[in-house]
Amino acid sequence: MILTADPRANGSRMGWGLAIALSVVAGTCLDAAVHPVSIDLRGRSFSPGELLRVEMISSEPIESLEGKFLGRQVFLVRDPGALPGFERWSGWAMIALDEEPGLAAVEARGRTKSGRAVVGTRAVRIESRAFPRELLKVAPRFVEPPPEVRERLARERRKLESLYHTRRPAPPPREAFVRPVPGEPTSVFGTRRIYNGQPRAPHPGLDLRAASGTPVRSSGEGRVALAENLYYSGATVIVDHGGGLFTLYAHLSELLVREGDEIGIAQLIGRSGSTGRVTGPHLHWGAKIGDLPFDPTALLDDDLFPPWGGRGAAQ
Repeated sequence: MILTADPRANGSRMGWGLAIALSVVAGTCLDAAVHPVSIDLRGRSFSPGELLRVEMISSEPIESLEGKFLGRQVFLVRDPGALPGFERWSGWAMIALDEEPGLAAVEARGRTKSGRAVVGTRAVRIESRAFPRELLKVAPRFVEPPPEVRERLARERRKLESLYHTRRPAPPPREAFVRPVPGEPTSVFGTRRIYNGQPRAPHPGLDLRAASGTPVRSSGEGRVALAENLYYSGATVIVDHGGGLFTLYAHLSELLVREGDEIGIAQLIGRSGSTGRVTGPHLHWGAKIGDLPFDPTALLDDDLFPPWGGRGAAQ
């Protein structure tokens, strides 16, 4: 279920206790030099590993606008889907896997075209979430890489870091994503994995059933940011959907797109396999905001993708 926080919401919604509306920063609402914006958050839940859609609505044209959540910048893009007379800026945020429960806030700072300071704050209560553990056996070289591959690993790490710092200015999609393969998950997002007795980072995606050669399709439209073989994830495709949102498709047996290709939703991008660090054929499907992973199934929820001309400050 999608939970929203909205300054126009009725009392029952606010009673959920998952979001608290603070329309403007305390003490500034009477200052004529300050222009308040309303902030709307959409998410399946406010818990670690979840994606949040951030929308900021203004009744006055804005020159610049920045957002911040949990100490990280929220990259915002002017969204052409606002109602007449209003301006909407949209972006993505997420709650990291290791985030502690408690209160947090989305903050807006900017300036209108007339020179007024733009401010806005919305508080949310982050809930606790537990993740399971999983014991796995893989080839020893994927737990303790041999010296001859360390340079390759460092090169791949630098490339991925640069890729995930990209913020392509594109409004968030207005259409929910689709599953890349029909197979059901065989893993749980965020599982604390232990390879050959050694703890490693939490699983940053889902493993989906897919026999070798199964067609793999892009979950959403975007631009191919990477299509190559990596040491751990094997033959891999990463799609940049704009605004810091990326999806990843790993352990492929065949790559059918190239870096820079513009692709549509459900377009064929490769075939599943068992390349990289795996225990058998499957598709690893991941999603990130920047370099922080979230549960990719959030992208399948229609309520994170309101239609053009949907919610706005005039409602």
